[in-house]
Amino acid sequence: MKTYKAIIEKPLLEIEYDKFAENPRKYSDNIGYFITTGRNYISPDNNKTLINIVKETSEISSNLDGHIKEVRSAIKESLNEDVLYIQPITRYEHSGIEYILGKCSGWDYSLCGFYIVTNKTLGYSVVKLADIEKTIKAELKDYNQWANGEVYSFTLYDEEGEVVDSVCGFYDINDIHEHLPAEWQNENLQDYLVS
Repeated sequence: MKTYKAIIEKPLLEIEYDKFAENPRKYSDNIGYFITTGRNYISPDNNKTLINIVKETSEISSNLDGHIKEVRSAIKESLNEDVLYIQPITRYEHSGIEYILGKCSGWDYSLCGFYIVTNKTLGYSVVKLADIEKTIKAELKDYNQWANGEVYSFTLYDEEGEVVDSVCGFYDINDIHEHLPAEWQNENLQDYLVS
């Protein structure tokens, strides 16, 4: 058989979207319950008791403030937990999905649930009450990235094409810099993202 030898030039670094990224709500130390009740979506925290509380209290509430009051009361009665913080969650859906803390209105926005912090969920956390909102927004950011498939992995090769390192689970592409040798620190990592 007649053959020829082809030389393929490939980048030493390949960054891809992490197709096997786990839901960050599953393994993180979250400070509260992220409960949504949209009929076409699974709640980020699939706690059936809390989902039922949010659904059932919505039927007896005439406005958002009343709904929050009913949720507080039902959680105390059903779970014996004190609600320390509760805010509505808005879902924005337009060529992607984004969960936002608070009430937003407009086209493609809908109230879909609550973020609820209780004495049990906060537990032994080092998060201070003053920092709860900032912490929740960081949790939502990670969840939004995961829901939209924006979690990254990388593979680093040597000059012979052998794998030197491979790591996954990055929510910010620039965090990959921390795992690369010094000569990569000034590289624009977007240039290495495989479509």
